[in-house]
Amino acid sequence: MPQFYTLLTDTGQAKLANAVALGQSIEITELAVGDGGGSLPTPDSSATALVNEVRRAPINASQTDPDNPSWIVVEQVLPPDVGGWTIREIGVYDVDGDLIGIGNYPETYKPVLAEGSSRTQTVRFVLEVSDTSAVTLKVDPSVVLATREYSDAGDEALMAAIEQAIADAGYQFANYDGDRIYTTGEVVRGSDGAFYEFYDRDQAGTTQGTNPTNAANRPHIWMEWDGVTPGATIEWRSETLPEGYIENDGAEISRADYRRIFDVYGITHGDGDGSTTFHLPDDRGEFKRGWDNGKGVDAGRSLASWQKPTLVGGYDDNNSGSHSVLFDKSDVDYGSDPFSSSDYPGYRLRYAGTGSEVSTSFGRHWLSATRPRNNAVIYLTKI
Repeated sequence: MPQFYTLLTDTGQAKLANAVALGQSIEITELAVGDGGGSLPTPDSSATALVNEVRRAPINASQTDPDNPSWIVVEQVLPPDVGGWTIREIGVYDVDGDLIGIGNYPETYKPVLAEGSSRTQTVRFVLEVSDTSAVTLKVDPSVVLATREYSDAGDEALMAAIEQAIADAGYQFANYDGDRIYTTGEVVRGSDGAFYEFYDRDQAGTTQGTNPTNAANRPHIWMEWDGVTPGATIEWRSETLPEGYIENDGAEISRADYRRIFDVYGITHGDGDGSTTFHLPDDRGEFKRGWDNGKGVDAGRSLASWQKPTLVGGYDDNNSGSHSVLFDKSDVDYGSDPFSSSDYPGYRLRYAGTGSEVSTSFGRHWLSATRPRNNAVIYLTKI
């Protein structure tokens, strides 16, 4: 006998025999799965229930196997939010709640979304009977989920119907229709082949007859859509800014006009006038560093905080420039938080060329900040 199989229960055999004799039928309505109590069970015809049932629900599909006329195939779809257990046993129940057939099942763990991964899974029960006409399989259309086989049936006709439905309904990414009333957030394909989002900076809620390919309607009504989340920052290398973005230059801007950025930033970078405006981050001339956020490498900082540069000291004791090239503090812009040697207790000045310590007897300390090789870019935020 194979390792995995199904069989009629004693109750199922009796009901089936009675149905055949009287010209009636038994009605199978539900399919149940269980975990076998932790181990793979051996199907027992005397069983009246699964070893440890974890789920029972109406069947989703049923048919007679075309290659085996005595086989009845019952299917049930387990949605993504169902699971957290291992399937090891399976059974079908009739309209009276009696277990008609039982079987064991290859051990399969069914995860749920809360565990970080999930899937839709189809469970199939094959029951062999002497007379399939004596068995009625009741499918409840109110709870049916499509199985792969059902979805594959008539693919061409089905896809044509779906495409037509999308076109009729004006769903996302359909061609722009001048007669349609669009609502905030809808994305359409313009006659130029590009995609546009109804940005609705004017907050009218809807628009009709404003063609997105007309530049006069952008970006206050429509805006080129590229799939970037509002508030996201990108690096740009052209002085010509793309549509739908604003430079991170610290500007004070409207909370209403740029509400999608404000929803992300809030007043992190400045609260503007305190009610109708807020500030963008000012990334001009700044390097970026990943926020420590508890790691301990750059502890004690808040998100978006400004940080002093790390110093490299230098000193030219003969004032000839023969030992190192240095910058006087007065000649270097260190930003809004200037530093001095007193900020760095125990610092030592050394020649850049030799590494030897410099005498400080001349009382003239020239300080410089280090920087790596770099490229100048523009940081932009998606509006």
